[in-house]
Amino acid sequence: MKYLETLINKINKIVTFLGGLAIALMMIHISLDILARFLFNTPLPGTITVVAHYYMLIAIFLPLAYAEQTNSSIAVEILTTKFSRTAQHRLNGWTYLLISATAFVMTSEAFKVAIKNFRSNTSVMQGDYTIVTWPSYFILCAGTFLLGSYCLLRFLSFLTRSERALVTEAAHV
Repeated sequence: MKYLETLINKINKIVTFLGGLAIALMMIHISLDILARFLFNTPLPGTITVVAHYYMLIAIFLPLAYAEQTNSSIAVEILTTKFSRTAQHRLNGWTYLLISATAFVMTSEAFKVAIKNFRSNTSVMQGDYTIVTWPSYFILCAGTFLLGSYCLLRFLSFLTRSERALVTEAAHV
């Protein structure tokens, strides 16, 4: 189990780096588009499509598991702060199963759409250019699969009473 935990933590860091890189590239791309539009009266072709279908998906969905790993996701604790530490621990443990199941359902449904778009070679016309967009549908699959896998690992750690696996992420980050 420790090997899987280490592996998924490394994968999460890599894909989160890719998410940050996508944000940087998106800023550069949009800035160049604006410059080209105002200086040469010719915007860069496909900017809107590339931003919407690639940069945004990479920046949002790939880092989902890392956000969970570092306890960076939003949590509303109005009621749970009144629970005992044991009850909070149990609630958190079972929540990992719920998140994992939801993420895997999303992965399954997104994969069906991605395969459909792959088979139809989905693309978008923007101006005179055709931009292939079917690969972008697999980004959602990758992000939700990583989230589901990470939360499933956390749930299994909870079931096996591996307390260390449930709290070490916050200490190491």
